[in-house]
Amino acid sequence: MLRTPCFIIITTLFVASISGADEYRDKINHGYEYYRNGEFDKAASNFGEAGVLKPDRPLPNFDRGGALYRSNDFEGAAREFDSAISKGDEKYLADYHYNLGNSLHKSGKYDEAIKSYINALKINPDDHDYKHNLELALLNLQQQQQQQQQNQDQQQKEDEKKEQQQGQDQDKENQEDQNQQQQESQKQDDQQQQQEQNQKQQASEDKQQMTEEDARNLLSRFEEDEKEIQKKLKQVNLRGRSIYDW
Repeated sequence: MLRTPCFIIITTLFVASISGADEYRDKINHGYEYYRNGEFDKAASNFGEAGVLKPDRPLPNFDRGGALYRSNDFEGAAREFDSAISKGDEKYLADYHYNLGNSLHKSGKYDEAIKSYINALKINPDDHDYKHNLELALLNLQQQQQQQQQNQDQQQKEDEKKEQQQGQDQDKENQEDQNQQQQESQKQDDQQQQQEQNQKQQASEDKQQMTEEDARNLLSRFEEDEKEIQKKLKQVNLRGRSIYDW
């Protein structure tokens, strides 16, 4: 819950505006009216214009921060509350720190919100809202850290699983390469064996062919010898003598 000390002085400022107050007060009062009607963007615009007119005053930043907070612009609200703190209004400084803590809390910046709540408690240590929101921020910070740790653990598991899968894929790829190499090697061995068999078969055929040729040569010589023998036999018969008479 935001602290809004601006509404404590709304009546005074409104009266001052009616009595002819300067443009600064007019912008502030218009901002209040828009804020009360739920027109937070217009309220923030008027508070911002008032801040331009009186840049040394923290109130326009504080009020603009409240309007931005209601518009769910928590980061913008945090900047405005921080600016209000830097301008040093001691009367509402604790609430400035408190509202800054709420804006940071809504932005999920729990560690920074905790610092702002502690700064508020240093000024007003008995405020129950400050203590309550500090406890909430501590709890949310613990849950955030646990969630972050769980996310890290989950990411680590996923990375390890991914690395394991990559290793398995690499092993599979290496095995496939090895199998392919073995297949190629076996194919080469088979081709070499086939080539050797072809060479042996060709050599055998060449040898067989040579043997048949030798056989024909031998047969041819035998036939020549046979003719010579017959010729001699004829010569013997002509002489009236037998070959066995020799």
